[in-house]
Amino acid sequence: MATRQQTTMISDLLGPNKVLFSWRSSNVPLPEPHMLGILASGALHFAHPWRLSGSERLYCGVGWTLVGAGVAISASAVQTTSEIDLERPSALISSGPYAISRNPMYVGWTLLYLGAALIRRNAWMIASLPVVTALIHRDVLREEHTLERTFGEDYTRYQKQVRRYL
Repeated sequence: MATRQQTTMISDLLGPNKVLFSWRSSNVPLPEPHMLGILASGALHFAHPWRLSGSERLYCGVGWTLVGAGVAISASAVQTTSEIDLERPSALISSGPYAISRNPMYVGWTLLYLGAALIRRNAWMIASLPVVTALIHRDVLREEHTLERTFGEDYTRYQKQVRRYL
């Protein structure tokens, strides 16, 4: 257990006005297609249960791994964008997870979605995943057009360097 002196020393390492994890709540995404997929597949599963067959242990192991990866990617993306208002971006973010994927928050949410489906063994969620990802892709294409208009050649160069998803 950390003593008061140890706790003070840990906070001193951070320095004044520094935090371990900063984020802007408006930058925490709740993608509508994922939310709709969860609600629709939950309702369908409640009305007509459709479970994935096979090893519950395997599904849980893989599912929790995907959930963990999704949380890590999403949290890293939110932290990377903490200084920017994503609704009205003033700078192009190309560091952190944005150096690997132009859409790490969507990637993270999709991993969370798939992980939750496996943990719950909800076949409706798996079946709805193609529709959810198609709707997400449509949103991504819209966002890309906005970013092209806003950042011009800088965004075009970024598109050539970094993949859309993975």
